[in-house]
Amino acid sequence: MKTFILTLQFFTRIPIHAEIAAEEGDFAKGIVYFPVVGLIIGSFNLLIYKAAELIAGGLFPAVCCLLANTAITGALHLDGIADTCDGIFSSRSRDRMLEIMRDSRIGTNGTLAILFDVLLRLALLNSMGGTPVMLSILLAPVIAKTLVVLLISISIYARPGQGMGTLFLGKLSTARTMAAYAIGAGLTLIFLKLWGLVVLLACMIICLGFKQMVYVKIQGMTGDTLGAANEVIEIAVLIAMVMIGRFAA
Repeated sequence: MKTFILTLQFFTRIPIHAEIAAEEGDFAKGIVYFPVVGLIIGSFNLLIYKAAELIAGGLFPAVCCLLANTAITGALHLDGIADTCDGIFSSRSRDRMLEIMRDSRIGTNGTLAILFDVLLRLALLNSMGGTPVMLSILLAPVIAKTLVVLLISISIYARPGQGMGTLFLGKLSTARTMAAYAIGAGLTLIFLKLWGLVVLLACMIICLGFKQMVYVKIQGMTGDTLGAANEVIEIAVLIAMVMIGRFAA
């Protein structure tokens, strides 16, 4: 229970008033709960989306869903994609890229990354309706968190010393990692049936492609790039669901 609460506190802003004596290794133990935390985030976003539908149509429910996601996550992963894009698209040396990613200020590339992230989500959510959009909202965080576990398990930390990424990178146990995969895949298949395999495979390819792009630039992953991967995968889930909706129609 301690590791679950730590993981929930790490990824969300849900007010859990509990002081937990935790060591650094406890965060890596919480990897098994990544898909569960994703389900909690997705459920909250879906609840707000459905409530917004009772008030107004059009873009309003989708905008409220994005606001809900930002509120519950504290824009944690948006910050990651902004810092990542500021760094890896700066056309600087590897060391300078890593310095830029640690800078708390946001640059042009980071601003554009957030802008396109939000616009893509808004457009994709608004292009769906009924069951597809509800499943997309619910499962995007689940699939993203599951594939981030995959990314962590096959990556090394890009920087010397300590950082946010060292809470997880290089510290996963095989049993907990496999359990996270099983939970994430199981939840996806329960809701999407065989289409879930298609979505998982497509998003896995995107995830591995993202890893390759980052490795070319900085030869490893950081906390920021893991957050960026979460955003990329969630958008990939939405795209896959839109395509499935049109193919299956």
